[in-house]
Amino acid sequence: MANALTRIILFLSSYIPLWVIFAIMTLRERPYLGAFFIVLAVASLLGTLLYMRLVQQLQGIGMQIGIIRRKDSDTMSYIASYVIPFAATAFSDVEQVASLAIFLGVLCVVYVNTGMIHINPVLSILGYNLYEIEDQNGNSYFLMSKRRLRRGDDVTAIDVAESIFVEKKS
Repeated sequence: MANALTRIILFLSSYIPLWVIFAIMTLRERPYLGAFFIVLAVASLLGTLLYMRLVQQLQGIGMQIGIIRRKDSDTMSYIASYVIPFAATAFSDVEQVASLAIFLGVLCVVYVNTGMIHINPVLSILGYNLYEIEDQNGNSYFLMSKRRLRRGDDVTAIDVAESIFVEKKS
């Protein structure tokens, strides 16, 4: 379900906190750049909301949760290691802007190609919890759900990427 464009939108939305920080940092001295970051944040948020709504219209599959591990800490690691260091970026030097653009481009390619769509702080803000689960057959998956899940729960899940599922709302 998650094609390359969708993964790029989810990548961009995973950096919404950074886009807002950049907008605040640049709006006064470089209003066009600040406006660009605001548009980027809003567009990626709307794209993510649309994607998550469209996913719910797909047919889900039933699964029973065997082993379950909360993985919300992966999102915090993502924020700490990628978003926070960028907050000190100065937009006065072309070299810094180019370096940041190259680094974000590399991160985007890695994010899209490795299926990291489940590592997204915006999904956490929207109420999704991230779990690593094992079904009764010993198959391991990532599952995003808005409710607290326990071992033995039956869920209907929608396959959004390789081994990544979103729980279908009842």
